[in-house]
Amino acid sequence: MDLQNLFDALPGSGAIIDHEGTILKTNIKLDNEDKHYHWFGIKPETENYFTHCERAVENGNDYALKIVFGLRQVLDGQKAFFEMTAPCPKNPKYCWYRVSVSPIGDGKGALIIFEDVSKNMLSVKTLRESEERYSQHFKNSMSGIFLATPEGRILDANPAASRILGYTKDEFLRGGRDLVADTEHPLNKRAAKIREEKSVFEGEKVYIHKDGRKLIVEISSVLYRNEDAELTVINTFRDKTSEKTALSDLNEERRFIKAAMNSLPGLFFLLDSDMKLVRWNNTFTDSLGYSESELLGQNALNIISEEDRNRVESVIREVFNQGAGHTVAAVHSKKGEERYFHFYGNRFDNGGVNFMVGTGTDITDLVNVEKEKDKNYELLSQLFESSPLGMVMISPELKALKVNDSFCELFGYHKLDIIGEKVDNLILSEDTVEEAKTINKDVFSGKVMKKEVIRHKKDGSPLNLMINTIPIWDNDEVVGAYAIYVDLTKQKKMEARIQQSLHEKEILLQEVHHRVKNNLAVIAGLLDLQIMEEEGQIIENKLNEVRSRIFSIAKIHETLYANEDMVQIRFDEYLSNLTNGLPQNSISSSGDIQVSLKAEAITLNLNQAVPCGLAVNELMNSIFSGTDYKGKLEINLSAVDEEITLMITSDDLDLHEIDPNTDSDSFHKKLVEIFLAQIEGDLSVQNGSSKSVVLRFKKMDLRGSSSSIRDNNELLSHN
Repeated sequence: MDLQNLFDALPGSGAIIDHEGTILKTNIKLDNEDKHYHWFGIKPETENYFTHCERAVENGNDYALKIVFGLRQVLDGQKAFFEMTAPCPKNPKYCWYRVSVSPIGDGKGALIIFEDVSKNMLSVKTLRESEERYSQHFKNSMSGIFLATPEGRILDANPAASRILGYTKDEFLRGGRDLVADTEHPLNKRAAKIREEKSVFEGEKVYIHKDGRKLIVEISSVLYRNEDAELTVINTFRDKTSEKTALSDLNEERRFIKAAMNSLPGLFFLLDSDMKLVRWNNTFTDSLGYSESELLGQNALNIISEEDRNRVESVIREVFNQGAGHTVAAVHSKKGEERYFHFYGNRFDNGGVNFMVGTGTDITDLVNVEKEKDKNYELLSQLFESSPLGMVMISPELKALKVNDSFCELFGYHKLDIIGEKVDNLILSEDTVEEAKTINKDVFSGKVMKKEVIRHKKDGSPLNLMINTIPIWDNDEVVGAYAIYVDLTKQKKMEARIQQSLHEKEILLQEVHHRVKNNLAVIAGLLDLQIMEEEGQIIENKLNEVRSRIFSIAKIHETLYANEDMVQIRFDEYLSNLTNGLPQNSISSSGDIQVSLKAEAITLNLNQAVPCGLAVNELMNSIFSGTDYKGKLEINLSAVDEEITLMITSDDLDLHEIDPNTDSDSFHKKLVEIFLAQIEGDLSVQNGSSKSVVLRFKKMDLRGSSSSIRDNNELLSHN
């Protein structure tokens, strides 16, 4: 909707005035009525309304002074609204005007409207002077008129009242005031209070149309006594809804423009022809830290860095002359920070005055990235030249573009021998050409490569090298590549010596395990001889228990000797070997123990396997000690999330001696507790219909002479 058309549609003469009194905009009625009251009979010779009013005051017009005071109070925010009714000399008789002032644009100016209310005032006068003249005015007035009692009974209503509110005269007379007005509405309560106090009220009320719409009306309400001395009210009103809507639309458009400006992601500002800031968005103040008062009227060049000011000034003048322009410049914030913006400017004309609309996009991060790239390039060049590794930059044609001293020293060439030449022709042999072609193809397709290769020095001697190839990208295209060569000759020789030493140590360790197993076997054999010499059953049983413990340890060393790994043992295989040659057979009087083993493949560190094996052996010693066992023994080994579970189950077990919940103080129980403490395990016993003993512990790489742990940090990482 065109705001000027809305402004022109106002029922009175209107003007928009700023704080200094300058008339910013007028409607068509004020422009065509230069002799009317708002000029006080003086020909307007200035665009400043305060100056014009001063001339009227000097000519003796007191109402002009009141209007100046009212305008100033509204502009300064002392009053939200100002109204007054005043007469003005107009041949041949006086006329009356209603003057209303309201703020607009968040205190940026005020709207003043002069409305001719002569008819309203004359209606009262006419009523008193002549019944006939009042009757004619009553019937033909464009304003609605109610003749009513203070209690709200409507005595008469003119046709305009019916036209404005939609009710017939009879409906008004039957329904009274309650038909058209809500007495609890704030505006209506205020009007009633003022009229009660002063007998006259002029201002706004809210009436209700027959269709339910609420209408804002401008009303003149006079309380007087008629010729019968009865209190009577005459209300003269007109519909102000369209006027209010126009003013609301004007304010709404202003709010919309402001919101649109503030929603822009970058800077938005308005400059006049003197390069002074006129308007700006919130991002402008938020980004730079300046206050509204610090920016208003400020020359825009003052916040531009000194080295960019001349160029920015030139671009701004180009915008005012050519219509558009753009540039990049550094801006100083209030805190002294420097930020870079890409500015765009466009000229526009407003009432014959040129302005520049500018926008700015913050590119500080982009500028900093470019600076960082330049810095990184310099650092990379220094790294390239000073690197102890041989480095060469090659083109897609495989020619050397750049080479460092380490490369020349490694291959025995001078830089002048290499630059511009195909590197492969200098360092390849016939049997490595195809391999080099594959490497070159991969790197120029964008792959980063790392590969051990054989290349040759200038004198033909071979070099064991690790080559790293890195593509160089530019706009999604590989434009070159870096090749980095690491001499592995000394490393290869060292690896060979280490491998030989490790092999010797493995053989030695295997021999150690073999000898330990043999020595343990000799000890076990000696115990067998001792057992054969003993006649007492108790001593024989004790010696058998000792023999079983030695047997358990010997089986671990036998298993290690048979495997390549000298520190890890397959505990399921160990259990299988242990149960196949169970030493407890000699303990049981039956001479036969049926053992069923179900074991998952589980590997344990030697330092955890030994105490675990001894704990299992001690459980066997306790279970079969002094028992004529004839049942079937089941052993299950399983693992879930590094937790090992070993369960021994049978229908005929004597578990009292090792049950943690009993008061037993047997030697077997103490040994089991000691072994379990070494592997941080626990033991539980079930004495139900099917008896079982369960051993649980976490798989760990315990430290010791046979541990794979090398230092404390590695130990912590395992925990």
